[in-house]
Amino acid sequence: MKQVLIRYAVALVLLVVLGWQKSSAQIRLTGMVTDADTRTGLPSVSIWNKRSGMGTVSSESGRYYIEALPGDTIEFSMLSYVRTQITAPGISGTRNVEMKRQIFGLQGVNIRGRIYKNDSMAIRDEYEKYFGYKRPGALDVLKTLPSNPITALSYLIPSKARKRKEAFGEQLKYWEEEKHIDYRYNPELVQRMTKLESPELDSFMLHYRPSYNFLLSASDYDLMLFIKQAFEKYQKQQGILPKDTTPSQ
Repeated sequence: MKQVLIRYAVALVLLVVLGWQKSSAQIRLTGMVTDADTRTGLPSVSIWNKRSGMGTVSSESGRYYIEALPGDTIEFSMLSYVRTQITAPGISGTRNVEMKRQIFGLQGVNIRGRIYKNDSMAIRDEYEKYFGYKRPGALDVLKTLPSNPITALSYLIPSKARKRKEAFGEQLKYWEEEKHIDYRYNPELVQRMTKLESPELDSFMLHYRPSYNFLLSASDYDLMLFIKQAFEKYQKQQGILPKDTTPSQ
Protein backbone atom coordinates (compact mmCIF):
# COMPACT_ATOMS: atom_id res chain seq x y z
CA MET A 1 0.00 0.00 0.00
CA LYS A 2 2.83 2.38 0.88
CA GLN A 3 4.52 1.73 -2.47
CA VAL A 4 1.31 2.48 -4.33
CA LEU A 5 0.93 5.80 -2.48
CA ILE A 6 4.53 6.70 -3.28
CA ARG A 7 3.98 5.95 -6.97
CA TYR A 8 0.86 8.15 -6.94
CA ALA A 9 2.78 10.99 -5.27
CA VAL A 10 5.63 10.77 -7.79
CA ALA A 11 3.16 10.69 -10.66
CA LEU A 12 1.33 13.72 -9.31
CA VAL A 13 4.56 15.70 -8.93
CA LEU A 14 5.61 14.83 -12.47
CA LEU A 15 2.24 15.90 -13.85
CA VAL A 16 2.40 19.23 -12.04
CA VAL A 17 5.98 19.91 -13.17
CA LEU A 18 5.29 18.94 -16.78
CA GLY A 19 2.09 20.97 -16.80
CA TRP A 20 3.87 24.04 -15.41
CA GLN A 21 6.65 23.76 -17.97
CA LYS A 22 4.16 23.52 -20.83
CA SER A 23 1.97 26.37 -19.61
CA SER A 24 4.95 28.64 -19.13
CA ALA A 25 5.98 28.20 -22.77
CA GLN A 26 2.50 28.13 -24.31
CA ILE A 27 1.22 30.97 -26.44
CA ARG A 28 -2.31 31.94 -27.41
CA LEU A 29 -3.03 32.47 -31.07
CA THR A 30 -6.19 34.29 -32.13
CA GLY A 31 -7.45 35.77 -35.36
CA MET A 32 -9.89 35.61 -38.25
CA VAL A 33 -10.14 32.99 -41.02
CA THR A 34 -11.43 34.53 -44.24
CA ASP A 35 -12.09 33.68 -47.88
CA ALA A 36 -9.13 35.02 -49.87
CA ASP A 37 -11.39 36.42 -52.60
CA THR A 38 -14.40 37.81 -50.73
CA ARG A 39 -12.56 38.67 -47.47
CA THR A 40 -15.56 37.36 -45.53
CA GLY A 41 -15.18 35.24 -42.39
CA LEU A 42 -15.34 31.45 -42.82
CA PRO A 43 -17.26 29.49 -40.17
CA SER A 44 -16.59 25.82 -39.27
CA VAL A 45 -12.95 25.79 -40.42
CA SER A 46 -11.08 22.94 -38.69
CA ILE A 47 -7.94 24.27 -36.99
CA TRP A 48 -5.43 21.69 -35.80
CA ASN A 49 -2.16 21.86 -33.89
CA LYS A 50 -0.18 19.10 -35.62
CA ARG A 51 2.25 18.62 -32.72
CA SER A 52 -0.20 18.42 -29.81
CA GLY A 53 -3.05 16.92 -31.80
CA MET A 54 -5.44 19.45 -30.27
CA GLY A 55 -7.82 21.47 -32.36
CA THR A 56 -10.79 23.78 -32.58
CA VAL A 57 -13.30 25.11 -35.12
CA SER A 58 -13.74 28.71 -36.24
CA SER A 59 -16.87 30.53 -35.05
CA GLU A 60 -19.81 31.66 -37.16
CA SER A 61 -17.96 34.89 -37.92
CA GLY A 62 -14.69 33.10 -38.75
CA ARG A 63 -12.84 33.89 -35.52
CA TYR A 64 -10.63 31.29 -33.88
CA TYR A 65 -8.52 30.74 -30.78
CA ILE A 66 -5.93 28.00 -30.21
CA GLU A 67 -3.02 27.34 -27.84
CA ALA A 68 0.40 26.24 -29.08
CA LEU A 69 4.11 26.19 -28.39
CA PRO A 70 6.46 28.43 -30.42
CA GLY A 71 7.27 26.70 -33.70
CA ASP A 72 4.15 24.48 -33.74
CA THR A 73 2.49 23.93 -37.12
CA ILE A 74 -1.16 25.04 -37.16
CA GLU A 75 -3.23 23.69 -40.05
CA PHE A 76 -6.50 25.17 -41.33
CA SER A 77 -8.76 22.93 -43.42
CA MET A 78 -12.25 23.16 -44.88
CA LEU A 79 -14.16 21.46 -47.67
CA SER A 80 -13.61 23.14 -51.07
CA TYR A 81 -10.64 25.16 -49.77
CA VAL A 82 -6.89 24.63 -50.05
CA ARG A 83 -5.36 23.55 -46.74
CA THR A 84 -3.30 26.29 -45.17
CA GLN A 85 -0.53 26.02 -42.56
CA ILE A 86 1.10 28.63 -40.35
CA THR A 87 3.91 28.42 -37.80
CA ALA A 88 3.16 29.54 -34.26
CA PRO A 89 5.25 32.60 -33.32
CA GLY A 90 7.31 33.02 -30.18
CA ILE A 91 4.72 35.15 -28.36
CA SER A 92 0.94 35.30 -28.10
CA GLY A 93 -0.75 37.45 -30.69
CA THR A 94 -3.21 37.83 -33.56
CA ARG A 95 -2.75 35.96 -36.84
CA ASN A 96 -5.37 36.30 -39.57
CA VAL A 97 -5.50 33.55 -42.19
CA GLU A 98 -6.81 33.73 -45.76
CA MET A 99 -7.95 30.50 -47.45
CA LYS A 100 -8.16 30.03 -51.22
CA ARG A 101 -10.90 28.05 -52.93
CA GLN A 102 -9.90 24.86 -54.72
CA ILE A 103 -10.33 24.83 -58.50
CA PHE A 104 -11.71 21.48 -59.65
CA GLY A 105 -12.43 22.06 -63.32
CA LEU A 106 -15.68 22.15 -65.27
CA GLN A 107 -17.09 18.68 -64.80
CA GLY A 108 -20.63 19.52 -63.73
CA VAL A 109 -22.46 18.24 -60.71
CA ASN A 110 -20.71 14.87 -60.54
CA ILE A 111 -17.43 16.43 -59.43
CA ARG A 112 -19.22 17.94 -56.45
CA GLY A 113 -20.27 14.55 -55.08
CA ARG A 114 -16.88 12.97 -55.67
CA ILE A 115 -14.97 15.78 -53.98
CA TYR A 116 -17.39 15.95 -51.03
CA LYS A 117 -17.03 12.22 -50.33
CA ASN A 118 -13.25 12.22 -50.71
CA ASP A 119 -12.82 15.25 -48.47
CA SER A 120 -15.22 13.85 -45.89
CA MET A 121 -13.31 10.56 -45.73
CA ALA A 122 -9.98 12.39 -45.55
CA ILE A 123 -11.18 14.49 -42.62
CA ARG A 124 -12.52 11.36 -40.90
CA ASP A 125 -9.13 9.65 -41.27
CA GLU A 126 -7.16 12.68 -40.10
CA TYR A 127 -9.34 13.38 -37.08
CA GLU A 128 -10.30 9.80 -36.21
CA LYS A 129 -8.97 10.08 -32.66
CA TYR A 130 -11.43 12.93 -32.11
CA PHE A 131 -14.41 11.33 -33.85
CA GLY A 132 -13.87 8.07 -31.95
CA TYR A 133 -12.79 9.65 -28.67
CA LYS A 134 -14.46 8.41 -25.48
CA ARG A 135 -13.97 9.84 -22.01
CA PRO A 136 -11.87 7.42 -19.91
CA GLY A 137 -13.84 5.66 -17.19
CA ALA A 138 -13.07 3.73 -14.01
CA LEU A 139 -12.22 0.57 -15.96
CA ASP A 140 -9.63 2.47 -18.02
CA VAL A 141 -8.03 3.72 -14.81
CA LEU A 142 -7.80 0.22 -13.32
CA LYS A 143 -6.35 -1.25 -16.50
CA THR A 144 -3.75 1.51 -16.91
CA LEU A 145 -2.68 1.88 -13.26
CA PRO A 146 -0.28 -1.12 -12.95
CA SER A 147 1.73 -0.32 -16.07
CA ASN A 148 1.44 3.48 -16.26
CA PRO A 149 0.33 5.25 -13.07
CA ILE A 150 0.94 8.71 -14.57
CA THR A 151 -1.55 8.12 -17.36
CA ALA A 152 -4.01 6.54 -14.93
CA LEU A 153 -3.76 9.53 -12.63
CA SER A 154 -4.33 11.93 -15.52
CA TYR A 155 -7.68 10.20 -16.12
CA LEU A 156 -8.80 11.19 -12.61
CA ILE A 157 -7.68 14.82 -12.74
CA PRO A 158 -9.79 17.29 -14.74
CA SER A 159 -7.73 18.37 -17.73
CA LYS A 160 -8.22 21.38 -20.00
CA ALA A 161 -6.61 19.44 -22.84
CA ARG A 162 -9.05 16.56 -22.39
CA LYS A 163 -12.01 18.92 -22.25
CA ARG A 164 -10.83 20.64 -25.44
CA LYS A 165 -10.42 17.25 -27.11
CA GLU A 166 -13.97 16.25 -26.18
CA ALA A 167 -15.36 19.61 -27.31
CA PHE A 168 -13.43 19.46 -30.60
CA GLY A 169 -14.80 15.98 -31.28
CA GLU A 170 -18.34 17.21 -30.74
CA GLN A 171 -17.74 20.22 -33.00
CA LEU A 172 -16.33 18.03 -35.76
CA LYS A 173 -19.38 15.75 -35.64
CA TYR A 174 -21.72 18.74 -35.72
CA TRP A 175 -20.02 20.42 -38.67
CA GLU A 176 -19.74 17.12 -40.58
CA GLU A 177 -23.50 16.73 -40.22
CA GLU A 178 -24.01 20.31 -41.39
CA LYS A 179 -21.82 19.72 -44.45
CA HIS A 180 -23.79 16.57 -45.28
CA ILE A 181 -27.01 18.59 -45.20
CA ASP A 182 -25.45 21.30 -47.40
CA TYR A 183 -24.30 18.67 -49.90
CA ARG A 184 -27.74 17.10 -50.40
CA TYR A 185 -30.00 20.08 -49.69
CA ASN A 186 -28.18 22.38 -52.09
CA PRO A 187 -29.31 25.62 -53.79
CA GLU A 188 -29.21 24.04 -57.27
CA LEU A 189 -31.77 21.37 -56.34
CA VAL A 190 -34.04 23.68 -54.35
CA GLN A 191 -33.96 26.40 -57.02
CA ARG A 192 -34.79 23.87 -59.73
CA MET A 193 -37.87 22.70 -57.79
CA THR A 194 -39.12 26.03 -56.46
CA LYS A 195 -37.92 28.51 -59.13
CA LEU A 196 -37.01 30.88 -56.29
CA GLU A 197 -34.11 33.30 -56.60
CA SER A 198 -31.86 34.78 -53.93
CA PRO A 199 -32.43 36.29 -51.43
CA GLU A 200 -35.86 34.61 -51.28
CA LEU A 201 -34.25 31.24 -52.03
CA ASP A 202 -31.79 31.65 -49.15
CA SER A 203 -34.58 32.54 -46.73
CA PHE A 204 -36.68 29.55 -47.82
CA MET A 205 -33.76 27.11 -47.50
CA LEU A 206 -32.88 28.35 -44.03
CA HIS A 207 -36.47 28.19 -42.77
CA TYR A 208 -37.18 24.69 -44.15
CA ARG A 209 -33.74 23.13 -43.64
CA PRO A 210 -34.10 19.33 -43.19
CA SER A 211 -32.49 17.47 -40.29
CA TYR A 212 -29.37 15.32 -40.57
CA ASN A 213 -31.25 12.25 -39.27
CA PHE A 214 -33.88 12.64 -41.97
CA LEU A 215 -31.29 12.85 -44.75
CA LEU A 216 -29.44 9.77 -43.50
CA SER A 217 -32.31 7.51 -44.59
CA ALA A 218 -34.04 9.71 -47.18
CA SER A 219 -33.77 8.81 -50.85
CA ASP A 220 -33.46 11.50 -53.51
CA TYR A 221 -37.21 11.20 -54.11
CA ASP A 222 -37.91 11.59 -50.38
CA LEU A 223 -35.86 14.78 -50.35
CA MET A 224 -37.60 16.20 -53.40
CA LEU A 225 -40.98 15.39 -51.85
CA PHE A 226 -39.86 17.14 -48.67
CA ILE A 227 -38.93 20.25 -50.66
CA LYS A 228 -42.24 20.14 -52.58
CA GLN A 229 -44.30 19.95 -49.39
CA ALA A 230 -42.23 22.66 -47.72
CA PHE A 231 -42.70 24.89 -50.76
CA GLU A 232 -46.46 24.38 -50.67
CA LYS A 233 -46.47 25.55 -47.03
CA TYR A 234 -44.34 28.51 -48.02
CA GLN A 235 -46.72 29.47 -50.85
CA LYS A 236 -49.75 29.28 -48.55
CA GLN A 237 -48.00 31.55 -46.05
CA GLN A 238 -47.26 33.98 -48.88
CA GLY A 239 -50.86 33.76 -50.17
CA ILE A 240 -49.72 32.17 -53.45
CA LEU A 241 -51.72 29.39 -55.15
CA PRO A 242 -49.40 26.31 -55.12
CA LYS A 243 -48.44 24.73 -58.42
CA ASP A 244 -48.02 21.02 -59.11
CA THR A 245 -44.34 20.31 -58.46
CA THR A 246 -44.58 16.59 -57.70
CA PRO A 247 -41.15 15.05 -58.38
CA SER A 248 -41.08 12.33 -61.02
CA GLN A 249 -39.73 8.95 -59.94
